[in-house]
Amino acid sequence: MPNKTEYLSNLTPLRGIAALLVAVFHFEMAIARFIPAAQTMFFEKCYLMVDLFFIMSGFIMMHVYDETFTNSINKISLRKFFVARFARIYPLHFFALALLVILVLVFSPAGTYPNRIEDPSAILTNFLLIHTFYIHNIYTWNIPSWSISAEMVAYIFFPIIAIFINRKKALSVIVLIIFIVAAYYSIMYLLPRKNPLYPEIPVPHNINTTYDYGSLRGVAGFIAGMLMYLVYQLPQFRNIFSKDIVAFLICIALIVSMHFAVSDAWVVILFAAIVISFASNENYLHKICNNRVLQYLGDISYSIYLMQIFFQEPFSKGLRLPDTIGFGRGKQNIDFSSGLMYCTIYLLLLIAVSSVTYYFIEKPCRRFINRKWQ
Repeated sequence: MPNKTEYLSNLTPLRGIAALLVAVFHFEMAIARFIPAAQTMFFEKCYLMVDLFFIMSGFIMMHVYDETFTNSINKISLRKFFVARFARIYPLHFFALALLVILVLVFSPAGTYPNRIEDPSAILTNFLLIHTFYIHNIYTWNIPSWSISAEMVAYIFFPIIAIFINRKKALSVIVLIIFIVAAYYSIMYLLPRKNPLYPEIPVPHNINTTYDYGSLRGVAGFIAGMLMYLVYQLPQFRNIFSKDIVAFLICIALIVSMHFAVSDAWVVILFAAIVISFASNENYLHKICNNRVLQYLGDISYSIYLMQIFFQEPFSKGLRLPDTIGFGRGKQNIDFSSGLMYCTIYLLLLIAVSSVTYYFIEKPCRRFINRKWQ
């Protein structure tokens, strides 16, 4: 087995690709749809990339902290864990939220503020990272940050779950699998979900919940990632998943499943498989993943994820691309060639801005907090 401090470099590009696909999904929702759902549902389903984040997060936390929380929790280890987690996610979240609030207050055209999404009362809940507990009846402010709130909930439970797994492995696996299945089933079929913009439209049986039951979704994915790490620790399974052909087949199955919009539950299973496959691989896939460009996109993926809102916000205030047809979120359409051009420009600008926030906000703040309070 590799040393627990080994850096799983193969997972880094997955973060970058997932963040960019989420950005494309929001481009189609907030700016203009240029790939009709009738042709492919792949991009319609890219909200699921957030679940890939949750699974990878649980997997990596077990990889790094499994031995820290073996039999008990002590104050020193707990402090180090939460300081490191806070340093990783909070500074950029705070910066993005504060900047967004300022820009909205200063530059919003008359009559566009306040609104349901930019609810002044939601600033505090966003600041405290509790805006994924159905406090509001719609996603608010920096919309993608709901998942950061859900991630923080998963961090709180992680030490307890890790000890449970280390003490009672067989029992914990059974209990946690039951919880995961129950959580996803509840989100898809039992919980009283509503479309916040169009309440009259029935919500499909998917797991695309955010401000309402997003914490349950996040914790379920996170725990799934923790359990996948137990599979990763078994040499016989690692040997199977380490093969290039296995990774290739899983990727094809994932693309096809999203293209045809099969059940979200099946896509989550494929996400779990792809995480193990990428983490185990030391062959040709490993060489591809360690490409400098792909590694860089993974490094700035968190900035990509949180900073995309600034390119979408002007369009919520009335800005429209030329030749756009239709009105309303997810209902503005543009021809493919123009949409592809605008989306490419959007992604390039997003990468440029994310590079700045990564080097001047995210990275230095993380170092400062860890150095100051660890």
